[in-house]
Amino acid sequence: MPNMSQTKVPIPEQDPKVRAHNFEEVTLGYTKEMAMEEATRCLNCKNMPCVSGCPVGVRIPEFIKKITEGEFEQAYEIIHSTNGLPAVCGRVCPQER
Repeated sequence: MPNMSQTKVPIPEQDPKVRAHNFEEVTLGYTKEMAMEEATRCLNCKNMPCVSGCPVGVRIPEFIKKITEGEFEQAYEIIHSTNGLPAVCGRVCPQER
C-alpha cells in the first residue's frame, strides 16, 4: 500500500546526552522496514526535486523502487552505475536547497 504521507519517516538518532560524549554518527539510519516505508513515500512525490537537482544523474526513481521491494543490493548497483562515490555524494547532496 502506498505511503501518501507528506511527513518523512523520522531517522533514529543518538540521544543528545550520549552523543555529547562521542564522535559517532548522530543519525543511526533506517531499519529495512523504515527505509521501505520512506521509499514508498518518495515514489509518490509529484515534484521530484531530487531528480531535477541531481548533478550526477543518479537514476533516483529506479533505485527507490528497488528499495520499496526490499532489493537493497540492486538499489545500490543502480546508484553505483552512475556514481562511483555514492556515500560521499549522498552526504553532501544539495538537492534540499
